[in-house]
Amino acid sequence: MTFVRQGSPEHGPYLQAEITLPQSRVFEDIRPRLADLDGDGTPEIVVVESDMQRGAQLAVYSVADDKLVKTTSTPFIGQRNRWLAPIGIADLDGDGQIELAYIDRPHLAKRLRIWRIKRGELSHVADMDGLTNHRIGDPFITGGIRDCGEGPELVTVDGNWQRVMVTRLTMTALRARPVGAFSGQNSVEAALDCR
Repeated sequence: MTFVRQGSPEHGPYLQAEITLPQSRVFEDIRPRLADLDGDGTPEIVVVESDMQRGAQLAVYSVADDKLVKTTSTPFIGQRNRWLAPIGIADLDGDGQIELAYIDRPHLAKRLRIWRIKRGELSHVADMDGLTNHRIGDPFITGGIRDCGEGPELVTVDGNWQRVMVTRLTMTALRARPVGAFSGQNSVEAALDCR
């Protein structure tokens, strides 16, 4: 993976950093996600990293001394050929801490998992079964995070691809509700746009 930052007054001169994984690992996702997880003004890089024997994990990389360094990660799923599909990154419960959300095994387990980053470490917050955001063969991840004026909510679909679902994190509890029938990507985009 190569990270390139163009020069700007806020971030300093052009920067390029690179990392090569061991042969037993790959980055496996549509794209990396950039987010300032520690409040220092520089984005961290959030990726899906998969191990040939242990499956996927969500990993956070940062740039240190012009090198990419893995700073924290969730545990590997624990079995080969098992993937996770990120939903997004936000302060989901309004406590000032950033949470990362993904679906663990969107084709099998269909489990929403929330992790909080605090002092550079990820800690598990909550899980909910019966939600998904990816179908085999789709070149995209369905859903994301929306804010319709009452704080961030996660937009996914139910495990049977029948309903668009919106999930809110309150403290350590997840509450999900349907907001309409799933009738293709347009129905999810409408939910993301608060329609």
